Amino acid sequence: MINSVKLSAGFRRSFIREVLLPLVAILLLTFIGAGTALFLGTTLTNQEAKAQQQRMIEASFSQSLAEHQRQLRSLSRWEPLETHLSTAQADLRWLNDNVGHWLYDMFGHQLIMVLDSDNHPVQAWRNGEPLDAPAADPVVQAVLSSALLRRHTQQEEADFARVEGRAAALAIGDIGRDAAQFRLVGLKFLDDGYLAGLSDRSQLKGLHFSDLSAPPDAPARFLLTSQQGEGVGYINWDPMRPGAQMLRAIGPSTGVAVLVVMLLCFYMVRRLWTSSLNLSQSMLKLGASEAQALHLAFHDVLTGLPNRALVEERLTQALAQATRHEQRVALLLIDLDRFKNINDTHGHHAGDELIIAVAQRLSALVRASDTVGRIGGDEFIVVMSEVDNIGQVQALAQRILDTLSQPFALSGGEVWSGASIGLVLAPKDGLDRLELVRKADIALYEAKSSGRGKYRQFERVMDESIRTRQNIAADLRVALQSYSGLAVWYQPLMDIDGKNMVGVEALLRWDHPTRGAIAPGDFIAIAEETGLIIPLGEWVLREACLTQQRFPDLMVAVNVSPVQFRATGFVARMTEIVRESGGDPQRIELEITEGVLIEDEHEARAIIIALREAGFRIALDDFGTGYSSLNYLSTFPVDKIKIDRSFTQSLGVADNSVAIIESVVKLGHAMGLTVTAEGVETPGQMSALADAGCNQLQGYLFSKAIPFERLGDWMR
Repeated sequence: MINSVKLSAGFRRSFIREVLLPLVAILLLTFIGAGTALFLGTTLTNQEAKAQQQRMIEASFSQSLAEHQRQLRSLSRWEPLETHLSTAQADLRWLNDNVGHWLYDMFGHQLIMVLDSDNHPVQAWRNGEPLDAPAADPVVQAVLSSALLRRHTQQEEADFARVEGRAAALAIGDIGRDAAQFRLVGLKFLDDGYLAGLSDRSQLKGLHFSDLSAPPDAPARFLLTSQQGEGVGYINWDPMRPGAQMLRAIGPSTGVAVLVVMLLCFYMVRRLWTSSLNLSQSMLKLGASEAQALHLAFHDVLTGLPNRALVEERLTQALAQATRHEQRVALLLIDLDRFKNINDTHGHHAGDELIIAVAQRLSALVRASDTVGRIGGDEFIVVMSEVDNIGQVQALAQRILDTLSQPFALSGGEVWSGASIGLVLAPKDGLDRLELVRKADIALYEAKSSGRGKYRQFERVMDESIRTRQNIAADLRVALQSYSGLAVWYQPLMDIDGKNMVGVEALLRWDHPTRGAIAPGDFIAIAEETGLIIPLGEWVLREACLTQQRFPDLMVAVNVSPVQFRATGFVARMTEIVRESGGDPQRIELEITEGVLIEDEHEARAIIIALREAGFRIALDDFGTGYSSLNYLSTFPVDKIKIDRSFTQSLGVADNSVAIIESVVKLGHAMGLTVTAEGVETPGQMSALADAGCNQLQGYLFSKAIPFERLGDWMR
């Protein structure tokens, strides 16, 4: 494969040098030549069109000037005009109608003057209206001082001139055919209206006039001069560009033709290329696919760490090497704490960021010869080969715990996770790969059960404990089918005098057929882990409802597991059970612990509100043991708090125990809550609790939990 790749690379270089580069050079020269010719042709065409347009404009101005002269001649040769001017008293009204008004209205002459033989104004009109004192008018004076009027020698003349700083067409003609005594002068300014008419006739765009000193403001312009060569002003316009129009017309088709030629050339080159390199390309792709597939098969997609398959392979190799060289291998199974809470609170994206950050920290802690892998959602594994002693493994485990207990900076903010670790050591704990992983998982379970944030090394007693728990779980599942051996006992809740029973707490008991009575603390945790606590809790509630019907004046308290509380449809299920059992929800008190509230306060508050709306009373059990219990009193609408037995047992032992209980009681009363003290065992404790203001008492001083059959006798 390597030789094929080298051969393909050499052929590729030769192909580019001998075929592709010459072809590209020919195409470039061809396109550059064609483009240059097209550009020059377009430029020359545009320049010729511009010159032609200028000639047309010049001709238009000449024709316009001749037309101006003819318009004036039509009146200067008119005999009635000469007759009226020759009379001693000229008819001014007639002159206004037939000279001033007529030339303005008919031809747009803006200034008309009748001069005597000495060029003195006899009469003048501006825009068809007569001027009262023409000799004093500045425009009239400017016309009289113009070069055309000063040099007038012929009978008729017309020219362009600047009058009062403006370009104008000026015409002069003698009145009458014989010796003329009067002259007629007509003036049109080359304003926008004049140029607009010219623009319409010549089909030019943007035709306008600019002064001699004005900078160019149009693509084309030429200087308009008088017959004496004096500059009058610049005529500006937007020239038509037939070359550009031609380019736009033939450009797309030319571009398509060029593209087709290029595509044909590249197609031919590609056919030659692909036919020559088909084998090498196939081999290269096959090699890349094999490498990618091999990497994906043995690495985690999210973190890039070795996955379970690669970890197992390396563990097998490490165990084989340890057997040959009498070495030790350590296996550390790591599980993140509170990962589910982070994932639910901050979202799956934050969970992925946390997994990646953990992978980076773990990789930085181990040696180059060790393997760090990800084998599940939040589970990691470390294979540590060539271990000198167990202290070396324990030191690594502690470093991992310390590192992962530091905050993680995610996009959603800082989070704290922590981890628990189970570790095994081969060959002490075995040499079978599957057996080592199983024992590491058992040690990890012990680490999490003992409070998390710790590491535990596998011990034989752990295996026995796990087997015992598995057997208990299996037996509990069998017992649930017929509730054989299961029973609900009741412990009385007394008033503060200890004389009247105000309620009972329902407590689950299990009499195992071979193991005997199993303590609730031993099988309740197993039931929670296996999910059996949900049917167990529902059965206890049914039994409590029957007891509440038998003793309608008693308040019956039922403990609720955090697993049961977080189950889907918990409120609806509790309500349905009470309704089916005929119980009164107002006489049922549900006891919850801080574990119910700590994970999702918003959801827990909504559930508690729904339970209270259904009629249940809510008691906060083991109050005072949680870090945020005081906060819960202001956040969650509970009816009762139960002071944990640890505070009751400390009465008479700890100096501040009375002060703590009094503070809790005052706080509870201030918020309108009933306060119950658990674990009352001595009259001294009862007296101290009564002095502190507790409402209810519960403990062995009054009675242990008793079966339902004895409850009636005990009450009597």
